[in-house]
Amino acid sequence: MNTQEQWKPIAECNGEYYVSSWGRVKSFKFGKERILKERMQGLGLKYPVISLSIKSNIYQVKIHKLVALAFIPNPDNKPQVNHKDGNKTNNHIDNLEWVTHKENHKHAWDTGLFEGKRLAISKPVTDIVSGKKYNSLTIACLEIGENYFKHASRIYNKSKRQRFFYL
Repeated sequence: MNTQEQWKPIAECNGEYYVSSWGRVKSFKFGKERILKERMQGLGLKYPVISLSIKSNIYQVKIHKLVALAFIPNPDNKPQVNHKDGNKTNNHIDNLEWVTHKENHKHAWDTGLFEGKRLAISKPVTDIVSGKKYNSLTIACLEIGENYFKHASRIYNKSKRQRFFYL
């Protein structure tokens, strides 16, 4: 475990903002250094975010993503950052790792992070590509490694590109 806090500039912020290996963010705007206050954002799974003012625009940025971009190599160009211990407020570099969407969901299922967040009644679905039946759309998407929300939206909107149908 890395015990020494390190600071790195946040990319494309012209040295006005820095992120630490412990998940803190500081600003050097207006000629003084100050640690920025985080707030929680998101539905269901809430993440600490920070507001950054860049070129007259305000951006809400997830702190764990800033830490990963600054400190954790991503040679496989994986798109998501996982909290190893499941605690969304623990943004220390030792608790973060780059993952695929499928790896992130598998971790959540394996560690029980989805417990209590599942729908009360999971509807079974059938995959028209493979003909396979699944107990839920979530399980189907995990197995094929595709985004749940994309397929749920296609079902809801009765899209011509719909791959799954409720039984």
